[in-house]
Amino acid sequence: MKENQEYRVHWRKFVTFTFIVGLIVAIFSVISDNLPNLSDGATVLELIISYLAVMLNSFAIWFILAMLVGYIFARSIKEAALLGAIYTISAITFYYVIGHFYTDIPVSISISFKEQAFNFVKLCGMSAIGGISGGIVGFLIKKTPYALLILLAGLIFQLFVYGTSSWSDIVGIAQNVTFCLMIVSIFIYLVIVKRNDRSQYFGM
Repeated sequence: MKENQEYRVHWRKFVTFTFIVGLIVAIFSVISDNLPNLSDGATVLELIISYLAVMLNSFAIWFILAMLVGYIFARSIKEAALLGAIYTISAITFYYVIGHFYTDIPVSISISFKEQAFNFVKLCGMSAIGGISGGIVGFLIKKTPYALLILLAGLIFQLFVYGTSSWSDIVGIAQNVTFCLMIVSIFIYLVIVKRNDRSQYFGM
């Protein structure tokens, strides 16, 4: 009875996390897809919202949130993969539905239902792969901090994907600086862990 109760609470927390965080990420991702031109000037609030939207719409942040799911809720690698996939597919579903109503597409270039369904399935497939990978990495971090090397590689890859053009505006600069700070932080943390492991080894 106690185990069943704990199991229900565990899943209830996961569902709550998935709904709240997934919805927030989806909303900001849709906003990111429809950002106005900020080159003519923008208020501080608009810049902050744009920064958050662009950050939350990046592959790196989606991957990190799937990692968070695996780290917090998973009790095995299989469960980490399952929960990571469920969370990410839920978030991409929120994103797709909100984006459908948010974006004003002219009738002349409207997309057919078949194309929409295909795009949705493709998004879900890619999201499932990312969610599974992120969930597993998040779970592995509980076992060894060196699993963060995967995230480190992903952040560096993200910077290369964005390229030099992403440094041309203040929002892009802020996003890239954030990724660089995350890379440096992970590197410093892993160096500290390695030194501690070495000192404990020689201390024995």
